[in-house]
Amino acid sequence: MKKIAMIALIAMAGAATAAEVTVSAVNDHAGIDSVGYRVATDVKGFTVSATHVDGRYNRYAVGKDFALTKVGPVNLSAGGAAVFQDTLGGVNGYGLTAGAKATYTITKNFSAVASVERFIGQSRVNDYNGMVTTVGLNVKF
Repeated sequence: MKKIAMIALIAMAGAATAAEVTVSAVNDHAGIDSVGYRVATDVKGFTVSATHVDGRYNRYAVGKDFALTKVGPVNLSAGGAAVFQDTLGGVNGYGLTAGAKATYTITKNFSAVASVERFIGQSRVNDYNGMVTTVGLNVKF
């Protein structure tokens, strides 16, 4: 229940302050091959996100994306984040992510978003090191 409350707070903060929220399906390929979801918002130029992977972990991140280029209607960006991982039933730890994101504008207020990122964590959470992919929808208010 705690994780749902945290994700709801992030979503509400995003709606109230940043006027933009992204909700994504997540697939963690780091040797656990589990699925989950992510809620993210922009707060003062930084991306704040909460990720839940079913039965494995909750991951809270603060990071930044940097625009790279535009290929036709798709905007490409790269970024990174500092992460705290709450491993469900295990030891918690910190880590970093680096990744790339593609954004396709559907309408003025809706965009499709796909990303891939690499997580590298402390030795106590390094079982979760590896690739994470997401596909989602960005809504601007």
